Amino acid sequence: MKLLLDEMHSPRVADALRSQGWDAIAVAAESTLRGRPDTELSEFAIETGRVIVTEDSGGFIRLANLGSVEGKPHYGLIITNRSRFPRGSVAYPNTLIEALRTFLAAPPAESDTWIRWL
Repeated sequence: MKLLLDEMHSPRVADALRSQGWDAIAVAAESTLRGRPDTELSEFAIETGRVIVTEDSGGFIRLANLGSVEGKPHYGLIITNRSRFPRGSVAYPNTLIEALRTFLAAPPAESDTWIRWL
């Protein structure tokens, strides 16, 4: 499973996951992706077979639903909760890294689309 971490998440999350063998990139660390609208990030994720990890549930769920209607299903969404993973806390990003590792160890069954909340 390949991940695309939305811009609000620290590149350290992607770095830690990559060091453990996962294919993860952080929008915040990629100059070609940083600052791009959600529509373009969604298209990039679909083109590259990546699951989006984001707090922006409304925007990306809307895009995922629209894509499914248009015959462009996404590869999955992992919606994070800012209350559970507050970026200002000392525990961040380790709490998110651990939650994603646990998720990746038992991912959902392969299907066209899925959405999971962490």
